[in-house]
Amino acid sequence: MASTFGGLEIAKSGMMTYNKAIQVTGHNVANVYTKGYSRQKVRMSAMVANRSSLMVQGYGVTVDEIYRERNEYYDTKFQKTTSTYYRYDMQSYYLNKIQDKLCSGIANEGDENKDKTLLTDAFDTFYAALSNLAGNPNNGTVRRQSISVAETFASAIQSAATSLQNLQQEANDNIRITVEQINAYADKIVSINRQINTVEAYGSTANDLRDQRSQLIDELSKYCNVTVSEKMPPDGVGVPQYYVYVNGGVLVDTYTTNKMEIVQKQTYSSINDIKGCYSIQWEDGTPLNPYTNELGGQLQALFEMRDGNNGTVLQGKANAVSNNADGNLVLTITDANCNDVQQLNIPAQDGEIIINGRTYAYESFEVTVGEDGNFTYQFTLSNKVPADEATLLNIAVAGEYNVSVGRAIDMKGIPYYMAQLNEFVRTFSQEFNTVHKQGYDLNDNQGIDFFNATVAATGDNFVFTEKTDGRYSAFSSVPEADENGVFAGSYYYMTALNFSVTKKLHDNSDLIAAKGRLEDGGSLGSDNADNLQKLTELKDKADMFVYGAPDKFIQAMTATLGVDAQKSITLAKSQSDLLYSIDINRQSVSGVDEDEEGANMIIFQQMLLNQYKVLSVMNEVLDKLINQTAI
Repeated sequence: MASTFGGLEIAKSGMMTYNKAIQVTGHNVANVYTKGYSRQKVRMSAMVANRSSLMVQGYGVTVDEIYRERNEYYDTKFQKTTSTYYRYDMQSYYLNKIQDKLCSGIANEGDENKDKTLLTDAFDTFYAALSNLAGNPNNGTVRRQSISVAETFASAIQSAATSLQNLQQEANDNIRITVEQINAYADKIVSINRQINTVEAYGSTANDLRDQRSQLIDELSKYCNVTVSEKMPPDGVGVPQYYVYVNGGVLVDTYTTNKMEIVQKQTYSSINDIKGCYSIQWEDGTPLNPYTNELGGQLQALFEMRDGNNGTVLQGKANAVSNNADGNLVLTITDANCNDVQQLNIPAQDGEIIINGRTYAYESFEVTVGEDGNFTYQFTLSNKVPADEATLLNIAVAGEYNVSVGRAIDMKGIPYYMAQLNEFVRTFSQEFNTVHKQGYDLNDNQGIDFFNATVAATGDNFVFTEKTDGRYSAFSSVPEADENGVFAGSYYYMTALNFSVTKKLHDNSDLIAAKGRLEDGGSLGSDNADNLQKLTELKDKADMFVYGAPDKFIQAMTATLGVDAQKSITLAKSQSDLLYSIDINRQSVSGVDEDEEGANMIIFQQMLLNQYKVLSVMNEVLDKLINQTAI
């Protein structure tokens, strides 16, 4: 027989269920504009409480769970696209900054009252001054003006290079800040995990806490590419395990974090690199490679822009290992891919050599030049490599492993454009100095180097060596003065950072070698400008660079930069559009629609009123049955 009071229980179940549905709907409406909130719904099912031989009597309705509407596919797509967008957006920011520094290099950076001078304009102005001097070669005022304009040109190059270094420092600082942000998010996710598992241990579903965790993952994906995995406990015993992976490593393991650690390197990757570049490793000591596409986000872009060299690094074969007088290992490299000092941008000291995936630091290096013009490098390794490392190194050499100095990063970042400036000043200076030294000054003395580089330790200038039979001379990475205190050596010592006009010319403009020489060696008059004419012709020397004449090299460099900057803007825009589209699709599933929730509110309100009617009817029935019939 059915329960006498079963009808009341049915009405009660309906009242409780639809009251809960109204509360959930009100919760949705209250969070219409809450970022990261997912629409919640009530899953209902019929209650079966009594069975007889003839039928199964229903016993009302119950709430199985309150769940959130969420599509894992859209979440994953949103996070991946977010990571890609912020990578390109960060690239765009730095490429535009580089473009500003190279295309707007100024002689007095930071002084807003000074007009900016494009490198090409500074170069053209310098040659305009030379042409003017050619018409007045013995005019002291015009000579001093020519030196002043040359120094302005050199200063523009230096200023652009210094600005790039400052930009590299900014990227390096942002790497540290980004890693700190990632670690902070990891701590927050662990805290949320604890709260979720505490709530759900009693059978509830922590929807709002799960929304907060999903929102943290969305925000974390700006900085790096994130993969999430939640593993439910076997047989339902225990708590779920929640993992967050970054670049193949575990960042979060439920209640513990494996944070990223910033390590300040004591070595350099490129000749113009700033000191103290950061590398990253996991807290457990596992290396983290920041140059893989799996990393993504702002962090990958920062490393690419700080270290990007367009994949151009010194590579060769490890040929031999020996010991020097100090007990340090000396590694010989042959078959190198760089046999030109103009394009040699490896660090002079404290550089990195990578052999078979292992990184070694070197103190300095020396270059000898063979009859065929090929370079042989000898690197003195640092800190007396331990015996086990020395054994591995000898094995590597015996196996003729490929060796690289620094890591090839396939991105045109700051080091790439620094290298371009280095190549320009070295090549142009060598060509210009060679011609200048063929002429004679006002005192009939042979010309000296016009453009030069400053010795960091003393502030002196170099005396650059000429090629012999088309070959470079041997040189050491660290310049040393001879017995006369003269620093003589390779154009490798010249970079965009120390590029300058020779001090002797600054002090005495009479040393400009404008004059030529008679075939019999006789002197020409002070108004002769034969050699100066040769110098002016270098401006249009089409075979000086691969791109052509000197001004064409600068134009090609800035044009390439402009193309890359525009490409990054286009990619960022396309990813932004895609991100918007994915978010719209995601919101169609998890977003709260005010009209829909309003309609649900009316429906659930009406259903609740119906339960009141059932309760009223059952009350009358029972009143009649019990009180009036006395059954």
